Amino acid sequence: MGDDAIFYVDGDTVIPTINAQGPWDPGVQHGGAVAGLLARAVEQVPTPVPMRVARFTLDMLRRVPVKPLAISTEVLRTGKRIQAVRADLNDGDQLVASAVAVLVRTGAGIDVSPYRQPDAPLPPPPGSTGRPVGLAPRAQMPEGFPHVVEFDRVVGGLSGGTPSKAWVRLAVPFVRDEETTPLVRLMALSDFTSGLGSFLPFDRYVSINPDLTIHVLRYPTSEHIGIDAETWVDADGVGQSRARLFDESGLCALSAASLFVETRSNY
Repeated sequence: MGDDAIFYVDGDTVIPTINAQGPWDPGVQHGGAVAGLLARAVEQVPTPVPMRVARFTLDMLRRVPVKPLAISTEVLRTGKRIQAVRADLNDGDQLVASAVAVLVRTGAGIDVSPYRQPDAPLPPPPGSTGRPVGLAPRAQMPEGFPHVVEFDRVVGGLSGGTPSKAWVRLAVPFVRDEETTPLVRLMALSDFTSGLGSFLPFDRYVSINPDLTIHVLRYPTSEHIGIDAETWVDADGVGQSRARLFDESGLCALSAASLFVETRSNY
């Protein structure tokens, strides 16, 4: 189908467009596409009282193909304070990705203003001085998910060192004919925790995050998400990335990812 969204829905089946494609293999989905898809599934599960996601953990169990896939959900725990939901992504009979979300009740009306909280420094807001990412970094990548994300006002940049600060925004709807929710937007873009903080040349190294965990302070209120990311890699090819995630008002989430790193076969 066309390129006006990342996915479209046909009955109970979710079908990716080319925009779901990742940078490492044209037949495999980007982690951001998978994270957003399973977050969307979690949001559709009823809760006994008003709740929102406080923690979302994604495990990429196998290569997630760019093909029609099925999603299933299961409530692992439910109550008036906390609910845990699992969402699975299946390629036929094979489980390819799974996420567990912890939801916490809202509306407690707690006044925290008399107490000092840690300051939350913002990355450069839109319009401030920074080094915008042009087409050069993305030109190294095949078409797909990175090409439907806008990258603005970057300090550092793709393979430009760590730490890195950037504002990112989805340029197309996540699902065709459907408004992208704040949670889906946050989860889809938080996968850049590992990519933006990377200091290794894209054409020389493969760097894949098999998991992603996001602790959500609050849902973002702007389309732009600020990512302040750092990455470390050990000589044995195991790495870690972490990031603070912002909307235009301030801190909204923290993320962390494990990394698998190896030299490309042509080196």
